[in-house]
Amino acid sequence: MIRTIVALCFVFAVASARTTKIIQCGDSAGKVTNVDVNPCDSDVCTFKPNTEVTVTGELTTASTAANPTLSVQVEVAGVFIEYPGISKNACDYLACPLKADAPNKFTIKITTLDWLPPMESKMQFHVYESEGGAELACAQADIAIAK
Repeated sequence: MIRTIVALCFVFAVASARTTKIIQCGDSAGKVTNVDVNPCDSDVCTFKPNTEVTVTGELTTASTAANPTLSVQVEVAGVFIEYPGISKNACDYLACPLKADAPNKFTIKITTLDWLPPMESKMQFHVYESEGGAELACAQADIAIAK
């Protein structure tokens, strides 16, 4: 998650990160755990525009993947859209190849968007074994957008 995670992926002006509440999504056997969002100080992270956010965590998959891909999406008006500016190459955010049945640490840095209206939403974080391949893990987090 997340974050997911979604986004993924997360802003509220505080000094320390905390474990963020996520749910697993999708049908994959993999799991996203220990997600920290910095800055964030509540179970529902509130994001302000044009702020850099760092999302860290661990991903465990049932299989290895040499060329995993990443999709971070945010829900806008009931539809999940790709979060712009995030590479689809998951190896940009975690060590590759992904190891099966072992924690694979990740770090994603995101600059929050300035065009989203104030709202409550969801962010999803999907990892696939390759472009068009099977989903390895999915996490989702509830978020809020502030102005």
